Amino acid sequence: MSLFAILAHSLKTLRQSWPPYAGAAVALAGGIALITLATNLLGALGAGTEALDEQTRRQIDDLGSLFGIVASISLFMALFVVSSTFGFVVATRRRELGLLRLLGATPRQVRILLLGEALAVAALGAVAGCLLGTAVTAPVLRILHSQGVTPVLLQMPSQRTAWIIAASCGVTVALIGAWRAGARAGRTQPVEALREAVLERRRPTVVQTLVAVGAAVALVATAAYAREMPLLFALMVGLLLPIVAVVGANAAGGLLYTELAALVGGPVARRDPSAHLARDLARTSGRMTASVAAPVVAILAVAGSMVVTVGATADWSEGADRAALSAELVVEGSEEPDAIGEVPGVRVSDVRRTARVGFAGERTEVEVVDVSSAAATRSLQATKGDLSDLRGRAMAVTESYVTDIGGRIGETRRMRVGDRRIQVRLVAIVPDAPNLWGDIIVPDDLPGIGRRARDTGTVFVSTDAGADVATTARSIRETGAEVSAAAGWIRAVSDQTREMNTLVLWVMLGPAGVYAAIAAVNAVLIGTSQRRRQTATSRLLGATPGQVRRTALWETVFTGAGAIVVGGAITAFTGWLVRQAVVRDVPDAPLTFPWQALAGITAACAVVLLAAAVAGAYALREREASR
Repeated sequence: MSLFAILAHSLKTLRQSWPPYAGAAVALAGGIALITLATNLLGALGAGTEALDEQTRRQIDDLGSLFGIVASISLFMALFVVSSTFGFVVATRRRELGLLRLLGATPRQVRILLLGEALAVAALGAVAGCLLGTAVTAPVLRILHSQGVTPVLLQMPSQRTAWIIAASCGVTVALIGAWRAGARAGRTQPVEALREAVLERRRPTVVQTLVAVGAAVALVATAAYAREMPLLFALMVGLLLPIVAVVGANAAGGLLYTELAALVGGPVARRDPSAHLARDLARTSGRMTASVAAPVVAILAVAGSMVVTVGATADWSEGADRAALSAELVVEGSEEPDAIGEVPGVRVSDVRRTARVGFAGERTEVEVVDVSSAAATRSLQATKGDLSDLRGRAMAVTESYVTDIGGRIGETRRMRVGDRRIQVRLVAIVPDAPNLWGDIIVPDDLPGIGRRARDTGTVFVSTDAGADVATTARSIRETGAEVSAAAGWIRAVSDQTREMNTLVLWVMLGPAGVYAAIAAVNAVLIGTSQRRRQTATSRLLGATPGQVRRTALWETVFTGAGAIVVGGAITAFTGWLVRQAVVRDVPDAPLTFPWQALAGITAACAVVLLAAAVAGAYALREREASR
């Protein structure tokens, strides 16, 4: 049979096998929509921003890394779900493929047949996904602006690039998934057509075992190195390691998820016959169990790990600020910040100023300080070098800047201040205190910097020895400024940062969570549609329609409980890992547990599983009604 004839036959078989492929098309369309949205978010950063002021453009540019993470998560979820869904669909047609082999089809012809079906499904899913992704982009951009994530309302970019990227990724993933499944299907023996039931392989293949072992080795090595890991590296690991763990867990999913489902279902199975049957089904139906658990594990592990990683970052920032801030009061909103120093009881008034300069080939914001004032109020001190040399053509940088960019004491770099190009020398490296000073610090007598420096609206105040702090604070308030105790100011700034981080995470992970829900429901419906003979046998043996539906519900519940255990374990490991790096860098850093965000993620996963269970039970009910 020619290649053209096989591809033409693919369209005919697709019309016969469309129910499972309908679920695959939905999963593919959702993945392509997710990638389209993420690409549009990145494209919106550069669309129509030329006319904005420099500060606003810088804020928008800073969102690039954030939206890049969104794109990475979207691509990972799409690759993950679409590939497993196509594999699941092909596996459900084992007897049909065995019949084709019995009629003389070669393994190559079976693979081409499946690729032709996948290509047709991919074309339909690509069109629907691109249109859906475009439709949701504008509302998402409005939500981002209304919640303060973006300083201006970003404009919809051209859709050509997004559609090309999303469609090509989606179609490629679908074909790869179909090719992998087709390779297995090509090895289907003709005798499979004569079997009433097929026992699914639960033991991982050699490749799957290697992937799972590699992921386990990575986790063990990371745990052993946790106490020596630099903070920046730990944060990167905290974002990437969950993906490695999820891939490893799903490589062994046919064994891991089935055994966990059987384990958590054991206590209930001893009390309810339907639950007992559900536990056995979850343990023996490896593909369906893994397909339902995989998206739940992925979204719980990735989202939970991001929450604890971002929370640990806020803890580190708060601890570093507490350790450095020695001023008793922090003043904001003063119309004349320089006049704060004249208020009775004020010993040192340290006005925080920044400036925009040209540095390292781009416009960069630097901290402009009076060294003696900053040392008195912000405990500015050097861990390397000497701050007494921070005067004139000199600069200091933070430890994280050195870790990220590099730098050594004594080296000179070119800086552009206004129209002047000057050489500045690195004289000191200082600790990090994100809310007290920036990564690059210059003295207030750097040539030309005085005309470029601008007040940030924050003044750090140290009071006279023996002065009543409350009285001094009231005197400052009489000037019309807002005054906070140093500890309260740090706590308020940290709480605001945590709230914004939580909001951004929900915006980032919301679409991926919806996609995970669709994937889980889709897997249950595909699996349920392939159990007609099994359901009929149960009814012949005396099972009532209610018992059959309860079995489907319990099976999804047991599978979901096992998935939540795996996802929760990955999240807990990531939180422990990042915490080790935080306390190593800042021993007195506070420990905050983002229980609300984690509870919300877990509840969302529970809702996903409940929806999948109800969908499966409803499908069985409809089938009973149609008989």
